[in-house]
Amino acid sequence: MNNEFQPVNDGEIISLNHQEIGRYLNLPSNGFADVQIKSEQFARVIKRKLNIKDAKGQTFFKEGISCEVFKSGATGLQKGKLRAKLVLEFCPDELNVGEKAAVNEPELPLDDIHQMIE
Repeated sequence: MNNEFQPVNDGEIISLNHQEIGRYLNLPSNGFADVQIKSEQFARVIKRKLNIKDAKGQTFFKEGISCEVFKSGATGLQKGKLRAKLVLEFCPDELNVGEKAAVNEPELPLDDIHQMIE
């Protein structure tokens, strides 16, 4: 299994098992076991589910919420706002056929190629 996660771009389609995650996030299944959703829509659904607001009504994913942070090297807590960004990443179980071949082939430095030609 590959452990290299790459960001999922806007417009890419994510297929989720409706029984597990889809129901938890209140995604409509239209009677199907899986639900397909664009990545940016899925991010909005997660943000809506995690609708975290502070006393002023500021949200965690937009304006930021009031907080205090003890930063490294600081002498005490510093007041400010904390904001989160949601990044969806994907790691395929297996590489594509073309990617497997490229991974298995050793790379030769240009000097070695020049020596082979001469």
